[in-house]
Amino acid sequence: MTAARKNAGVQAALTKLDADMVGVARLEDIKDTPLEEQVLKLLPAARSIVVLGMEIWAEFLDLTAPERPTGAANPNDILGHHINYLREQLSRAAYDIAGAAHKAGLKALPLPGWGPAVDRRSLTAVISYRHAAEAAGLGKVGMSGLLVTDKFGPRVQLAVCLTEATLKSTASDIPRACRYCNVCVGKCPAHALGYPKEGERYIINQFACRNYLEAAGGCSECMRACPVASPRYN
Repeated sequence: MTAARKNAGVQAALTKLDADMVGVARLEDIKDTPLEEQVLKLLPAARSIVVLGMEIWAEFLDLTAPERPTGAANPNDILGHHINYLREQLSRAAYDIAGAAHKAGLKALPLPGWGPAVDRRSLTAVISYRHAAEAAGLGKVGMSGLLVTDKFGPRVQLAVCLTEATLKSTASDIPRACRYCNVCVGKCPAHALGYPKEGERYIINQFACRNYLEAAGGCSECMRACPVASPRYN
């Protein structure tokens, strides 16, 4: 099988995925960036990054609260079940891509919807899904530190598959969807978000965010309050 036919087989598999968003960044799109370094550490033969996204439904976010209720069920758990379902769907899609690559004799590394491995000491991930999605043209990282897309705002769950296949890039310099309206900064109950200085896109204290998230039994205020593509503001 020729290299072109191998690549075409994997490219065709992308059209059959059960995902709301599919984007591709080629290694040349991210040359000399931290993302390229992250990718090559995980899969030295990688030539393309496939990024998958699923919409987090606003109905579930509307049930959430930034504090743990006393003596009652935690509605944040309902959102958690929804997120777990999306993670399973995304992981399956990532493995479908990897399966197509392996069938063509190409290497692939599916990275699941549960997120990448993280160094708990520094909260540093082995690869940034949101920056991979940004490189693939799916959106841009906004003031909340989340990927903000035109279609779903920040309400997106992501997964990634690295592959040796050379795929068609969807990278583009799309306009920034984040309005820098400061709503997420003002709504953050952990005070983990700050106002970016010149040359910065976001300021986030990841430790404050994590500690509050664990203590409160869940929090999604930055995502829930964002007006971009939100049904709450239609």
